[in-house]
Amino acid sequence: MALLFPFPAFAKRKAPKPVPPVVWEGVEYRAPLDGEHMGHVQAFELPSGRKLWETEVYHVWINPTLEQDVQWVFISGMQLEGGKLLVRNERGKSFRLDLKTGRIEGALRYWLPWFLAATLFSAAAFFVWIRIMNSRRTAISEG
Repeated sequence: MALLFPFPAFAKRKAPKPVPPVVWEGVEYRAPLDGEHMGHVQAFELPSGRKLWETEVYHVWINPTLEQDVQWVFISGMQLEGGKLLVRNERGKSFRLDLKTGRIEGALRYWLPWFLAATLFSAAAFFVWIRIMNSRRTAISEG
């Protein structure tokens, strides 16, 4: 079987390198390296160990026809920069998180254009459909 389909049989990735936690003002920021929390950052209060927040910084879409582990993209580093938590992943993308809330800086600018485009497309499709239905009614009533 491996001779007929060699690509999935040999597609394995190395384990991700551990990312040291970042500690700032009594809060520890962690990047778990398991498949379930891939791309997540967690903030824990140090004295109590209570989780303050968890943010999915990015989502990894998995193609079910390919080997899963070669598609994984883990967080590769974290550091404080300009009062924000700078998070980098294995693909070289960087994200800035608010230390208090875990919100991703600039996230609105990524989904807002797509949302607006989808809204405009849906409205245009609706108006075209209305015109088609009205022209059919007119053709039926005249015929």
